[in-house]
Amino acid sequence: MANKDFEVKQILKAYRQGLISDELFAEQMQELGGNGATGGLDVANVFDHRGSQVAKLQETPLSQTVAFTLPAGYSNDTENTHKGDQIIYVVEGCATAKVSGTEQDIKAGDVLMIPAGAPHTLRTGNESFFGFTILAPPEL
Repeated sequence: MANKDFEVKQILKAYRQGLISDELFAEQMQELGGNGATGGLDVANVFDHRGSQVAKLQETPLSQTVAFTLPAGYSNDTENTHKGDQIIYVVEGCATAKVSGTEQDIKAGDVLMIPAGAPHTLRTGNESFFGFTILAPPEL
């Protein structure tokens, strides 16, 4: 996997520097197992997964998108950590986020950035929480 990650990073670097064309970039990513099934275009509707506990939507070698729902009264005493950054967008509901010991209420429309390695958890109150998260690199 590390070798594949290295190849993907090198292709991305060359593409961003304008050293390879769009066509060659898409071809190389498809060969490495990128989202080639739809020619590189991968669209998922988050609302199709409302109510799902966890639904992996998309994945590339460098990132992953996931929709998730937490029920009302949810509390997780065990803090999570991830090897990469995590971004959570609140679609519906609200929760209390605890990141590296600091708590903050988050509500629909808010975006929460959790740095790599930061211990974190979410706790809901009287209503459920529906969110969308990006993990970079993928972990689920």
